Amino acid sequence: MWTKYDYVCSDCDALIEITTLEKIPECFEPECSCGSANVNWIGMYDGNAPVIKVTPSNLVKINSNPYN
Repeated sequence: MWTKYDYVCSDCDALIEITTLEKIPECFEPECSCGSANVNWIGMYDGNAPVIKVTPSNLVKINSNPYN
């Protein structure tokens, strides 16, 4: 059974998602990639491996400029 833990950095507003098969202890304090330790737990979700929803490539234009 997979469990997803969500955290947010108070300094840079980055969302940190940790998906693991093991239970993360309540005293776990992740560090953001910006180097901040001001990370707050915002949620936990039980279930199977997370489902990734991918937007079809024909719906998104990457590096396009409408003024060219």
